[in-house]
Amino acid sequence: MKPALISVLEKSIAVFALALALLAMPALAANPAQDTVTRSFEKTLTLGANQTLTMENKFGEIHIHGENSREVKISATIRVQATTQAEAEHNADQIKIEVSQDAEGIKVRTAYPDQHAWYIRVGKGPSYSVDYDIAVPSDAKLWLRNNFGNVEIRSVRGWADIEIGHGKLELRDSGAAKLTNSFGEVEAKGADGNLTVVNSNGAVTVSTVKGTVDVKDRFAAITVSNVQGAVNAFGGNGAVEISDAGATTVSDSFGSVNARNIHGDLTVNNNNGAIDAETVSGSATLNGSFGTITFTNVTGHVKCTSSNGKVKGGPVGEDVNVKATFGEVLLEQIGGSIEVEDSNGGINVKEVKGHATLNTSFGAIEATGIRKGVRVTTGNGRISLSDIGGDTFAKTSFGAVNVQRVSGALTLENSNGPVTANSVSGDTTAKTSFGPVTLDDIGGSISVDNQNGAVVLSAARQSSTCKNITVKTSFLPIQVRLPESAGYSLSARTSFGRINSELPITTSGQLGGDSMTGKIGNGGCSLSLTNSNGNIDILKLPK
Repeated sequence: MKPALISVLEKSIAVFALALALLAMPALAANPAQDTVTRSFEKTLTLGANQTLTMENKFGEIHIHGENSREVKISATIRVQATTQAEAEHNADQIKIEVSQDAEGIKVRTAYPDQHAWYIRVGKGPSYSVDYDIAVPSDAKLWLRNNFGNVEIRSVRGWADIEIGHGKLELRDSGAAKLTNSFGEVEAKGADGNLTVVNSNGAVTVSTVKGTVDVKDRFAAITVSNVQGAVNAFGGNGAVEISDAGATTVSDSFGSVNARNIHGDLTVNNNNGAIDAETVSGSATLNGSFGTITFTNVTGHVKCTSSNGKVKGGPVGEDVNVKATFGEVLLEQIGGSIEVEDSNGGINVKEVKGHATLNTSFGAIEATGIRKGVRVTTGNGRISLSDIGGDTFAKTSFGAVNVQRVSGALTLENSNGPVTANSVSGDTTAKTSFGPVTLDDIGGSISVDNQNGAVVLSAARQSSTCKNITVKTSFLPIQVRLPESAGYSLSARTSFGRINSELPITTSGQLGGDSMTGKIGNGGCSLSLTNSNGNIDILKLPK
């Protein structure tokens, strides 16, 4: 079964279970045809330091608040609804609130009539609930279990272990706590210690925690903010949003992940959802599928793996490593080196302080502002490079290659596509077939191997010395532009074409013939030009 189908099935089961539970719940319902009886319960005890208030309840709300006192003030309201007044009063008398005290603390338990007889009641039998309002010492410890009712706890800063089902759980201004719920929302704000939340089928919202946060949830969103310690969030089938937190780890599926203002390292693993990371003071490890991955303002390095989704990132303070399939990769303002391995997607990179290694298939590659050189490989895609501050290598097939302004050596390999380079300070080597080669303002030596394509090249205008030049092609002309002051030892040969020179040549062959050897100037460098079925022209470089 596919993951998406499993997710839908799990949701259906969860909703069905909730429906059954609500049918089974003998809580008070609004029915004007029935009679209602209300009872009150009051009790006050003293809770010692480091002692615990323990509670067990069903079918009712619980409100607990801390006070500057050692007293525990218990106030409860018992409500029963039945078909007759007598039946309602009888059942109300059967509900007991059991309160006991020992060395561990105070224990409160609600005992209902027939509480072990779980059967579906639809319009028959009594309905009942017990709601609590309890004041406790602000440093009290809490151990609480409730089902089918909301729980609200405020200003109790002792350790708390709260577990409920089928209701909202709300915690305010607490100490360290563990919160567990099902079929209801969990909201926690203002915890002085570590916080653990486990929920299913209900959203989780956590904010303002001085310790760490661990959250697990299914089928609903997780939102965590303003946490001084580390955050671990494990979601499923819901969005996850983390902001203003320490080092953070997130795992999710079928929902987006958004992390911002992370004060430490960030790790995200997500399936079938987008990832967005913004302002991370440490490093970021981002793994996703079937969703866009975006990262901005990351101080450390970034390691990213994506399948079937776009990757977009920058600025980043250190190195970036990206592996992607079936998605475009866009990176800019990278403080270190980058390495991108992609398939079936284009790559676009700008402003990289280190070296760049870029590989893809069936996609174009564009890179500009790479300070320490670049190595680029693609298949069936064009390559465009500019403002490269080091040695450059580019290889493709069935796509054009265009390179501008390289401070270093340049190597170009192509097949079935044109090659163009301009303003290269170092040696330049170009190899292609079935496409023209155009090289302009080349400061180093030049080597061109072409088939079935024209070659047009010119040496650097500002160079004070000559460099070796070797050119081979066929079926189309060769045109070479050289400075008048340069010196070359010439060897030129063609067939079914002519050789022409604007520069004076001391030659042993016939000018304009298909073979020529000789010297241009003092003959200091090698100039080898070989063609077949095409002309060769040696021209003056414009000043």
